[in-house]
Amino acid sequence: MNEKTTPKRGRPKTLDRDQVVQVALMQYWSKGPTVVSISDICGLTGTSKPGVYREFGNDDGLKASVLETYHRLAIQPLIDILEKDQSTTVTINALIDFMTQDRTELNIPQGCLFVMMRAHAQQLGPSTCNKLQEARRNLLDTYEAWVMRSKSRGEFADIPTDIAALFIDIQHGGAMRMQREGVANDTIASVLRSALGVLAMGKRAGARTN
Repeated sequence: MNEKTTPKRGRPKTLDRDQVVQVALMQYWSKGPTVVSISDICGLTGTSKPGVYREFGNDDGLKASVLETYHRLAIQPLIDILEKDQSTTVTINALIDFMTQDRTELNIPQGCLFVMMRAHAQQLGPSTCNKLQEARRNLLDTYEAWVMRSKSRGEFADIPTDIAALFIDIQHGGAMRMQREGVANDTIASVLRSALGVLAMGKRAGARTN
């Protein structure tokens, strides 16, 4: 006996989620996360605003999804460098190389979307802010774990672990801002070598440690 198939209600899903996320990611990254509207994304992807709202809920949901994708593309590789079993100096050099990649050759925007979103957090929605806080805590935890491993090998300066992690985070943010401002990568690399190089210089008298 043939059973009747109940037709599904509502409009068929035609939106390409991955395409919308990728286009939004590049727009936020190149122009800034607070100046690109859903209408802009719809115009570039040929999707409707109702379709985007059905898929992501709202602008906040879209930005949170973009940040998840960006984390995999641009933050996880940095974490991978920190988790690799290598000397402190080699890791620092790898971090500097990663931060000062030739973005034109890679066909990606200058700077870091994560850093930009953190700078505009007050203008972002709660879901995006929660993702930002989660990503930053994860990155700081990774910095701290790397610092502790370096200290255990006697390769790290006599600096409190939490302070060292924040110091590295500040250098990363500063480097990304300089890149957005058009500072040459060679200059940024020199600044980073001067700043991060002190971490591997060994103990300093009178410093507090954890």
